[in-house]
This record gives sequence, C-alpha cells and structure tokens, in this order.
Amino acid sequence: MKISRVAHISFWSIALAFFFCLSALRISRVAFKNSIHFIGPFHSTDSFFFFDTGRPNSSERLIELFGSIPASESVVIFTRSDERRSSFIGMMVAYLAWPHPVEIIDVIDRSPARADHHLETPGAYVFCRVNPPPSCRRGERFGETLEVVTAEKVAIK
Repeated sequence: MKISRVAHISFWSIALAFFFCLSALRISRVAFKNSIHFIGPFHSTDSFFFFDTGRPNSSERLIELFGSIPASESVVIFTRSDERRSSFIGMMVAYLAWPHPVEIIDVIDRSPARADHHLETPGAYVFCRVNPPPSCRRGERFGETLEVVTAEKVAIK
C-alpha cells in the first residue's frame, strides 16, 4: 500500500513538472515572438490594431493619412454591427481621425432614413472588416481587416 502511494505521488509529481517545463518553454517562445510593446504614445490603440490587423504602429500611420486630408473634409467609416471587432475598430479609427467630422455607417443596419444621408465632402473612406465596393481603388491596407481609401482614389461612377 505504501509503495503504490509513493509511486502514485511520484508519477503525478513528474507529470506536473514535465507539463510546467514544456508549457513555460512554449509560452515564453510565443510571448517573445508576438510581444506587444507598451512603449510610445499610442500603445493602447496600437495594441488593439495589432491584435486585429497584425500590423504594428498603425495609429501613427492612420494619423498621417488623416493629416493629409483637410480638416474640413469628413471621414466616413463603414462597420458591421454583427461583428464586435468591426464596430470597436471603427470607433478607434474615429478617435484617431480627429479633428475631422466622422460618420460611422453600419452596412448591416441600413434603415431607409439613413440610406441617403452622407456627409457632404468626404476626404476618406474607412472599411473596418467590410469589403470596399468594386468602384473603389485599393487604398492603404492595414492587414486584411482595415482599409483606408482617400477621396482622390475613389472612382466616381
């Protein structure tokens, strides 16, 4: 009875030690490979953009894009209400688009009252987890989930 108890405790001690050693190695490898750097003025928005798009330093690039547009021109952001990430990323883009007027359009919930409402002079269109229409030329892509098309790149038909 005493030998079986010692064998049982020894087996589980070795199994747990083996599990923790392998897990620690795997976790440390993945953590260093995909680390998110918490340095810089945009560390929180960059972390969220990196998680969604896989592209680092997206916040500064978005601010540069919006800086090339006159402040009087608006930014139209297209999101999907059936996908939480789309709405969240769209709101972060709206935050970074300041001082431009922003309109967030949900492509899923298009009520007739909002269907004809658009800002008068859009300077850029942002597609957050939404495919741009075929009439748009390719804009600045942030991974596969975010695209910014400035007004000069939109083909009007």
